[in-house]
Amino acid sequence: MGKRIFRFSAKTIDWSLNDNAPLTKKLLGGKGASLVDMCQAGMPVPPGFTITTEVCNEYRKLNQPDALQHKLDEFVEKLMEEVMKNMAWLKEQFGYMPLVSVRSGAPISMPGMMDTILNVGLTNQNYEDWCGRIGERPTADSERRLIQMLGSTAYGVPHEVFEFQLAKVKKGFDAKSDADLTAIQLGMVTNAYLAAFMENVNEPFPMDDMEAQLAAAIVAVFDSWENPRAIEYRKLNKISDDMGTAVTVQAMVFGNMGDDSGSGVLFTRDPSTGAKGMMGEFLPNAQGEDVVAGIRTPTNIKAVYDQPEFAGSVWPDVYADLDILCDQLEATYKDMVDIEFTVQKGQLFILQSRTGKRSARAAFKIAVDLVDEKVIDKETALKRLTREQFKTVRRPSIDPKFKSKPAYVGLPACPGVVSGKPVFSAKDAVNCSEPCILVTHETTPDDIAGMAKAQGILTQTGGATSHAAVVARAMDKACVVGCTELEIEKLKLSAVKLVTIDGATGRVWVNEKVPVIDSSDAPEVRMVMDWCMEKTGTCDEAPVDLGMDRPHHVRAAYWWGNMEVFKAVLDGLAELPSRSHITLDLRSPSCFMGKDDDVLGDCFGTLLTDDYVGFKNAMVDELTKRGPALKGLNVDFVEIPALPADYAAFTVLSQ
Repeated sequence: MGKRIFRFSAKTIDWSLNDNAPLTKKLLGGKGASLVDMCQAGMPVPPGFTITTEVCNEYRKLNQPDALQHKLDEFVEKLMEEVMKNMAWLKEQFGYMPLVSVRSGAPISMPGMMDTILNVGLTNQNYEDWCGRIGERPTADSERRLIQMLGSTAYGVPHEVFEFQLAKVKKGFDAKSDADLTAIQLGMVTNAYLAAFMENVNEPFPMDDMEAQLAAAIVAVFDSWENPRAIEYRKLNKISDDMGTAVTVQAMVFGNMGDDSGSGVLFTRDPSTGAKGMMGEFLPNAQGEDVVAGIRTPTNIKAVYDQPEFAGSVWPDVYADLDILCDQLEATYKDMVDIEFTVQKGQLFILQSRTGKRSARAAFKIAVDLVDEKVIDKETALKRLTREQFKTVRRPSIDPKFKSKPAYVGLPACPGVVSGKPVFSAKDAVNCSEPCILVTHETTPDDIAGMAKAQGILTQTGGATSHAAVVARAMDKACVVGCTELEIEKLKLSAVKLVTIDGATGRVWVNEKVPVIDSSDAPEVRMVMDWCMEKTGTCDEAPVDLGMDRPHHVRAAYWWGNMEVFKAVLDGLAELPSRSHITLDLRSPSCFMGKDDDVLGDCFGTLLTDDYVGFKNAMVDELTKRGPALKGLNVDFVEIPALPADYAAFTVLSQ
């Protein structure tokens, strides 16, 4: 094994993206690679270091049921010797030992599937020092988060144990959210956490040992590669188990220092619709996990210009800085980018950037827009689109004539109109034998199997960057989040048999049949289909040119699946004084596909199979009606086995 740990900061970068670009993500993972990239570009990134995927895979080989425990212990001990040397380097950057986050970072993005631990290194010995640096309340808040995160991930204390203790204290002081608790009240939460930890683990939490905390956090991230939700996600997305995950240890910046601090997630373009322009959310006085966990419903980043409470605050300036960073990152990635950020006392820091997950409809629009903007070429755009995405954009939308008022309105997270029986847990969704909608307060990474089984997802809390929203978009599954008026307990007790959600608008109907129509004819989808046909080199630039008198081919494959265009073409042909020079070619797009060229097939998807017979028959019926008006037309019926007598008006080239 070669070098195992790589540092990154504004001044020190152990790995250059120019050294061996193909290996960057393989060794450093997506997160580690993006941090190196942003440091090289001079962006505001807290310093840190990344432990490679090779180390994770070596750990996995030793961590087998029949392995010798002392071998594994020796491996971790030697790794920690290297880790502590890099921690000493981090200390040099600040003049004191920073607290750190420990995060996973696989070569392929797996949002929310593996573990993150924040505030590692906070101990009884340095607690007062941190009160002096960031304030008494942020320190108390960071301590209770550390115990909860590390206790759940590394020591197996059920997450609900900590949530129960937090809820008790909040209820006792009539606090609506964590941010409403004072430093003293947070200290009460911490004491309850420590007692709960001792009761469940039979040993005290390592509040006096920074190195023990760090070792436990790193091992927990390695182990999270094999947790059930990560395994299920890899299975659903056909990701190799052999990749392993890198581990990034990064100096903490604190979004929980007051209203001039906070954390957020944003996209450089709307991940649901593909519309150009920043789309994001943030929570003041919060750490990053609060945003993605969906525990609190965040604020739209654009609200800093609309809502009076942000007037005169740091947030409009933060927005302006983010806007500049969005342009820089899109120029680097040549794609839509997903960004995680933290603001500490008005200063912006970027914690992660990556190519953003998006809905199928957004994928088509972003691809077309980036070509129009001359950022990428058509060939690159086509490579970014898949057969599954084309199938998805053909899903129905609500009939505009339907005017019934929805029962609830939440935040649109992923387009699609789906209906089903409401179920209230991931387990119930997995076991449901009929189409169902997963209805819950918020989803967690452990819900991945139920989310995959459900037709759609509806949550009471969370925003468009919450776990439910991000994973739903990755699955292209209709999703509505932040439906705050939703009364889940009441819904459970009622006789509701049908819930319909519209992931494009956030509307929700209960026990009502919602009519839908085909929505596959979006301009960006038709544009991509045109590109695919151009790629074959077999189609004319226009369906028919009324001024031509030379031999001219009109190919149905060019606008395959669109009867309105077919009828318009026939109208034009009927107006010609003669059709003897025109050949109407009714072959489908599949006839023009080369053996090694799947681009066309990826674009047209099921149109080449499920919908082929229906469209072919519809064309035949339309031609039958218009036989006399199209006299003299040459028609290539190569794929149609038999013709009715009315086709005597045409010149049949093949049958």
